[in-house]
Amino acid sequence: MAVIVLLGDINIDLVLAIPAYPGEGGEAIATAQTAMIGGSATNTAIALAKAGHDCRLIGRVGTDSWGREALSELAATGISTRWIGRDDREPTQINVITVSPAGERTMFAYRGANARLSVADVDPAAFAGAALFHLSGYALLQPRQAEAALTAIDLAVDAEIPVTLDIPGGVVSGIAEQVKSLMPKIDTILLDGSDLPHLLAQPQDTAQKTLLAMLLEGGVKRVAIKGSGTASLLYQAGGMDSAPWFAVQVVDTIGAGDAFAAGHIHGRVTGLSGPDCCRLANAYGAIAVTGKGAGPAMPALDAVLAFLERS
Repeated sequence: MAVIVLLGDINIDLVLAIPAYPGEGGEAIATAQTAMIGGSATNTAIALAKAGHDCRLIGRVGTDSWGREALSELAATGISTRWIGRDDREPTQINVITVSPAGERTMFAYRGANARLSVADVDPAAFAGAALFHLSGYALLQPRQAEAALTAIDLAVDAEIPVTLDIPGGVVSGIAEQVKSLMPKIDTILLDGSDLPHLLAQPQDTAQKTLLAMLLEGGVKRVAIKGSGTASLLYQAGGMDSAPWFAVQVVDTIGAGDAFAAGHIHGRVTGLSGPDCCRLANAYGAIAVTGKGAGPAMPALDAVLAFLERS
């Protein structure tokens, strides 16, 4: 399989299943609790490593027990920890995630050591032989980590390595200006269709085709829309491909977008067609929402292919 470099957050997810959200100052007694490794780029890396890819994760953890646990779990999944720094000034990021009975997740995070990733942590050797570089949009939120991310993008572009960028919905407005300046360097952007107006600072009722044309004209080669009605879409200069979402019982939505990204990346580096990339990404996302949490629970390729065969 391929060498894939990823840059983004490494954290521990503390997941609480709650029956209802309390008002401010109130209390909610959780019905279940789980702690596991997480982070957008981390989750995608785990899914890709399970598919047999050589994943090199660039990130930063604290020198605390959570950081040691994260490194141990990453190594156990076959992900190289060579390019993960240790920070003695900030703790490993903890995400407190609540999951409602409907399976929807809400996150509270302190970014800790992740935000202290620096240019010095980005080793050009990590990109040797790489087929693709994947960046999580969270890495563009704070200046120091963003500078490291921009350095990594330039290394990839100089080596003619395609760059994919996953834009989480919760941060799109905060990173929009940076993304617009990066468009000529990006091979594929992955985001939700409803976030297009926020990304491009356009009215909410702007036609989706107009917004997509702006991205393609700005230099982006591919735009993968995670959700648009009942299907996911993939736009390129040659046209549009799509695949319908799969009907599944949602347990929780943690890591669904990260799994979707892994599906598109696997399809991209293995030469799948546009429709097949969409279908594979949808299957990864579908399986992700039928389990609890992300991290070690990210879908394996064999399970995804078996799901597609049944469907």
